[in-house]
Amino acid sequence: MITADTSVREQIVSTADRLFYKQGYNLTGINQIIEEAGVAKASLYYHFPSKEDLCVAYLKRRYERWLAMLTKFLEGITDPKERIIKCFECRSEYLLDNDFSGCSYIRIIAEMPQRSAKINKQAILNKEKQRQFFIDEVKKLRRIPGNSVNDFANAIFLLFDGATVQCQVYRELSPIDNALKALKILF
Repeated sequence: MITADTSVREQIVSTADRLFYKQGYNLTGINQIIEEAGVAKASLYYHFPSKEDLCVAYLKRRYERWLAMLTKFLEGITDPKERIIKCFECRSEYLLDNDFSGCSYIRIIAEMPQRSAKINKQAILNKEKQRQFFIDEVKKLRRIPGNSVNDFANAIFLLFDGATVQCQVYRELSPIDNALKALKILF
């Protein structure tokens, strides 16, 4: 059941999501969020005591969006090698859908020379969930010895993150293609 509080909160988070991702955390002011969300200042502060709290909600939302997209992308695929490759292909689609804006977690952290503990914690949590996906899939590969699973998964995750950043820099998908070529060598 959607209550008035839920819809106001949702409107605030949706607006912050759009603005933080489009123009960045530092360039987005609370007053702009209030104005574009069409909510009262008291409503914003009722749901989010600080801009940092709102950013944490934004980062959670971005992860949920990524997970939903990835889940749909992987529907019916059980082979771990194929699931890993599809994750990279999903990232390509994500980057195209978002005009090569890159990873929202990395972007937020890059904006904060003096990191907020709350925001940093959520960004790391999101990244660790992404890394865990690769660990879980690598564990299913038969030829990887148990003590090498984390190293192998970390190498894949590094390819994934590195390709994402390079796609953002070059505004093209060739870094994902290069990462996939490297993956195929590893497999």
